[in-house]
Amino acid sequence: MPTPFIEDAVAIVPVRDIHRTVDFYVDTLNFERRLVTDDGQFAIAVHGEAAIHFLKADDASALEATANHFSIYLWVNGVDQLYCDLTPNLQQLDEDRVRAPFDQPYGMREFHVKDPDGCLLMFGQPVEQTE
Repeated sequence: MPTPFIEDAVAIVPVRDIHRTVDFYVDTLNFERRLVTDDGQFAIAVHGEAAIHFLKADDASALEATANHFSIYLWVNGVDQLYCDLTPNLQQLDEDRVRAPFDQPYGMREFHVKDPDGCLLMFGQPVEQTE
């Protein structure tokens, strides 16, 4: 019998407003709206093979965690091209919500974006693959 292994993982992010959040991911980051429940309590947005789930939260501590302690790392093939593709949308955001591509000392090239609730999205790929 083969050894079981985990095939994938999905972040579930507490957010204030499901519709506002999904609109941001779709309109700004070119994600696809996969699901929004009729009651506005849960949603899924996808980009390629990556998915992020959103859960409406009214709990101040959950929302504070999203704003100050929650981040998602998104592995990208073509990080600089993705940034270029998104630049017109990203220019609409406040300057403190976007960081242009840069090389990290741990060997990754990344750009960062904060979503409407402050969740930090780090888009990255190994530096040697960008050369």
